[in-house]
Amino acid sequence: MKTAVYLFVGMAIGALLAARRARRTAARAGAGEAVLFRVGANLPDEGRRYSLGRVPSGGEFRWIPRWSWTRLRSLPADLRSARAREATLREMWWLPIGVLVIECASSAGPVRLWARKEHAGLVMEMIRRTDTPNSSMP
Repeated sequence: MKTAVYLFVGMAIGALLAARRARRTAARAGAGEAVLFRVGANLPDEGRRYSLGRVPSGGEFRWIPRWSWTRLRSLPADLRSARAREATLREMWWLPIGVLVIECASSAGPVRLWARKEHAGLVMEMIRRTDTPNSSMP
């Protein structure tokens, strides 16, 4: 019984710390500081598991794998953001608490990303910026 109580308290403290860190990161990105957002990526034909990566704030969307042994090494270059949604019950087994799933389209097929709720709007804006052609380029 003690183990269950300790486990629950540890999970609650961990979730609070992760939420606090996400809010601070979003505030720093809003202030113009360069930060890295934790973003997971999944291609539907790769299975259910998401590969963890990072996205630098500001500018265009550029996903960087977290570790050298990450299964998914790159994402298609022509991502188009479709919508953000809450994780389904099945996805909750694989995803961290408090994330949104961003469904994207690309020439290679659909791509799913997860990002913390505080970061999802910023990540979707970066994807839109990447999708929008730059009028200053010839």
